[in-house]
Amino acid sequence: MLNDLLQLALADAALVFGSFVLLWGVSLAMRDSSLVDIWFAPCIGAAAVLGVFVADGAEPRRVLIAVLAAIWATRLGGYLLWRNWGREDPRYARLRKHVEDQGGNFAWHSLTRINLYQGAIVFVALAPIMVAQVAVTPLELGPLAWLGAALVLLGVACEGIADLQLARFKGDPANAGRVLDTGLWRYSRHPNYFGETCVWWGYWLIACEHPWGLITVFSPALMTWSILGMMGKELVERRMLKKRPGYEDYVRRTSGFFPWPPRR
Repeated sequence: MLNDLLQLALADAALVFGSFVLLWGVSLAMRDSSLVDIWFAPCIGAAAVLGVFVADGAEPRRVLIAVLAAIWATRLGGYLLWRNWGREDPRYARLRKHVEDQGGNFAWHSLTRINLYQGAIVFVALAPIMVAQVAVTPLELGPLAWLGAALVLLGVACEGIADLQLARFKGDPANAGRVLDTGLWRYSRHPNYFGETCVWWGYWLIACEHPWGLITVFSPALMTWSILGMMGKELVERRMLKKRPGYEDYVRRTSGFFPWPPRR
C-alpha cells in the first residue's frame, strides 16, 4: 500500500503543481490572479478521477470518492467561474498594487505566494482522497464510507443552495446595502462555509474505513481552519460589519457557523 500511495502522490503532485504553474502563465497574460480560486476545486476533482486509474485500492471506494469529488468540484468550480470570470477578485487586485507599490515583482510573487502556495494546499488537502483510493481493505463499502458520502452530498447541497440564495439576493437592486437573513442564511451567517466544511470531513470519513485514514485528519482540520480563519469567515465578517449597518444585529441573532434557529 505504501508504494501505491507514493505512486499516486507523485502523479497527483505532477497534476497539481503542473496545472498551477500553467495557470500562473495564463493569469499573467490575463492580469487575473484569482484564477487560482476557480481552479482549486476542479484540480482536486481531477486528481480524484486520476486516482481511479492510477491507484490499486478497492474499486468501490476508489470510484465513490472520485465521483463525490467530481460532483463537488463541478458545482463549486462552475459557480466560481460564473461569478468571477472576466474580473480579478479585489483581494488580488489590492495585493498586486501593494507589491508593485513596494517595488516588488508581482509575477514572481504570484508564482510563489499565490499559485505554488495554492498548489501546496491542494496537495495536502488530497491526503484523505489518496488514502481512500489506495486502501485495499475493506473490499466493500462500510458504514463510514456511506456516512462520509452522505456528509459530502449534504455539504454540496447546503453550499449550492446558499450560493444560489446569495446570488439571487445580490442580483436584486432593491437589496443594495441590506443583509441576507432568509433561507439558509436565517440559520447560519455562513451556510456556504458550513457546507464546504461538511465536504472535507466527509472525505475524511471515507478514508477512515482504513486505519491509515485517521492520520489524514490534518486535511479537514486545515481546511476548516482556513474556512473559519483569517481568509474565510473572519475576513468576511470584518468587511460586512463595515459595509452593512444591519450586520451587527444579524450577528447578534444568527448562529456564526452551525445552522441553528435564530435568537429573538
